[in-house]
Amino acid sequence: MKRLARPRRSLWLVLGLLIAGLATVAAVAVAGLQPADLTFTPKSEAQMTNIDVARAWAKNYYGAPTAAAGSGATGTWNTPLNLQSNYANEARSVADKGDNWLAARSKVPNRAIVLDVDDTTLTTWNYELYSNWDFNPTTNAQFVGLTGTPAVFTGNMFPATPGMVDMVSHAKALGYSIFWITGRGDSQHAATIANLVNDAAAGLPNIDTVPLSGKTVPEIDAGYVTPTPIDTGHGGFTDGLFTKPPVGSYPAYLDKPEFCGPYIHATPAASCPTIQYKSGTRAYIESQGYDIVGDFGDQFSDLEGGFADKVFKMPNPNYYLP
Repeated sequence: MKRLARPRRSLWLVLGLLIAGLATVAAVAVAGLQPADLTFTPKSEAQMTNIDVARAWAKNYYGAPTAAAGSGATGTWNTPLNLQSNYANEARSVADKGDNWLAARSKVPNRAIVLDVDDTTLTTWNYELYSNWDFNPTTNAQFVGLTGTPAVFTGNMFPATPGMVDMVSHAKALGYSIFWITGRGDSQHAATIANLVNDAAAGLPNIDTVPLSGKTVPEIDAGYVTPTPIDTGHGGFTDGLFTKPPVGSYPAYLDKPEFCGPYIHATPAASCPTIQYKSGTRAYIESQGYDIVGDFGDQFSDLEGGFADKVFKMPNPNYYLP
């Protein structure tokens, strides 16, 4: 998934809600990016939101006020995403603004769009409930579609973000090339294609249902158009989805001082931060002759660093990734 290692996410949920309360009304095209100040130390309780209250607000926002968190028998993570919720309406609003921008620039030569995966084109609300906002790479991988060691494809569980399938399909019809850049690792590449498009597109067996924690849910093929083929420069991938390579396997185009070079050459080598990884990848896409007209992401780190004509911030109050 996009996240590599995350702290407990109840705190990030609170931070996300506080930031959302201070931001402009809909999460729209971002003119001046404003990442959170993680050094801020509240001087009083009044400068924070109670964590249990924040969880309740999140449930209300996603149209699930009676939802029960947790993976046990009483957990309601298996309830379908509420497509009439304030979250769904806000996501569709951003998609509509993006669609209008792309349509108005449909004559740009070699036009392209770049999209993030988690909570930009696929929504992870069901996993937030399942995990009670506490990220665990093993259980998260099951929602991505992979179970066990070695991992076996067991079916995808993340639904499409409201409004985004139509927007991406329209962009394709307008002649845009379509690329995804995600922080999910290379090991999740095929499962990600299966969730975004369908199982067959990933070369994986077709799965109809997914059993987990005593419940059985429909397997989800979001139905996005297939991305535009391009050599990602690592892992042998050429399908237009850029997953994050393991440390020690970064492609040459990221080995630059302004991108991942300092981390590639550190002792020991380190994982490249999201801003440098994603902006360096966008720079590579543009070096192949494309003009990235729109870049869509739910985190500021998906959008910073340039190499896009305009960026669009999708709503996500559940976690924060610098």
